[in-house]
Amino acid sequence: MGFLKKIFGGGGGSIEGLRKAIAQQRFSDARLFAEQLAGQSLVEAEVVEVERLRIIARDGLAELNLNEALGLQCCGDFEQAADHLRLAQEQVCSADLREKIEQTLAAEPLVPEIDSADVEHSGSCATCFSQPRPLQEDEESMPADTEIQLELILTSYPDDLAERYLTKSETFKAAFLLSHAGQDEQALPLWQQVEKADQDDLYWFELGALLARNGNLKEALSSLEMALEANPEMLLAIEALIPVLIATGDFRLAEERLQQFLSQGIVPSFCHAQLTSLYVQQKKYPLAAEHARQSLAAGNDESGFMLLAASVLEHVGALGETENVLQRLPAAGCRGGTNLPLAEFWLRQKRELGNILDTFNAACREYPDEPRWQLRVAQTYLARNWVKDGLKLLRKLVDDPRLESDLAEEAKKLLAEQKR
Repeated sequence: MGFLKKIFGGGGGSIEGLRKAIAQQRFSDARLFAEQLAGQSLVEAEVVEVERLRIIARDGLAELNLNEALGLQCCGDFEQAADHLRLAQEQVCSADLREKIEQTLAAEPLVPEIDSADVEHSGSCATCFSQPRPLQEDEESMPADTEIQLELILTSYPDDLAERYLTKSETFKAAFLLSHAGQDEQALPLWQQVEKADQDDLYWFELGALLARNGNLKEALSSLEMALEANPEMLLAIEALIPVLIATGDFRLAEERLQQFLSQGIVPSFCHAQLTSLYVQQKKYPLAAEHARQSLAAGNDESGFMLLAASVLEHVGALGETENVLQRLPAAGCRGGTNLPLAEFWLRQKRELGNILDTFNAACREYPDEPRWQLRVAQTYLARNWVKDGLKLLRKLVDDPRLESDLAEEAKKLLAEQKR
């Protein structure tokens, strides 16, 4: 049930913990959690959400640094303001915010006008535009105002549904907040106390998600089906239902439901993506590749899915299509240049070796505690016949405890081949 825990929430290191950090605007923690989760074995739906929340976290940090820079400019400390702007430039992901940061960097360091209310609120130069103190990991308390807390959580929900959550009963809201704080044992009795009149699609979806992450799959399926009976086009319930069906091993029913959703015209990009994942788990790669193509054609540009699609297309030998998909991914981290999955693909093909060496070296600088990229540098050295440098680095890496098991095996196998 591990992947259900990650999809539907769980402990502090789970996707629920990442959501919670975002909701509390603990962007540093959120970025760390996202990077930790990205290093785990995740299914497609998890990869998509982790990437989305990672971007929110990086943009949140960038905006905080931008505001700090503006405050420092206000106080005449232009040198330190420039440092914050450069840090914001490294962190930012969204194009609009990047443009705003770059415009601020390019502008003359003039002191912005401040109205009297801002002056009264700021207290002193050292505090104007200051970054709020991030909560520590052991601080479990949510914002005091439950309505603010609720609205923060609902930022990740579709707008039309979020508005409906705000009108729910106090019992519903209390159960919802406990669920999203990872306190399912306390939440479940409250969900069971929600009045019949308030038991709509939102109710059945939230209850189904709670039951799923606690391993009560039969009851979870029943609740999620109730949600869809009340609202057949509720994408959140559809997204929750399919992983539960897959977890029960009922691939046939999962396929039937997805085909049913397709026949109703419900988000083809999502349905084809789920069918791709479904067929991959059954090792039906030609079928998976066909649905991957259809999802891409329907406009699916989620980075997590594109990675899955590229993997499937490479598996069936469609190398040109694989490369085209990988070229659509954003550059590694938030830098320009070749993205890391494309660089790894080129390495497997022994192509663009000079280009990808620059990419892997940059990744080593950005992620010094991730030995994966040092391994890729060593492999690139060997591919370029720089055997001495490649072996030297490979020997350092082969027993690195931080290296994931599959990568450690890769390193050992390569080292053994070089000794022949």
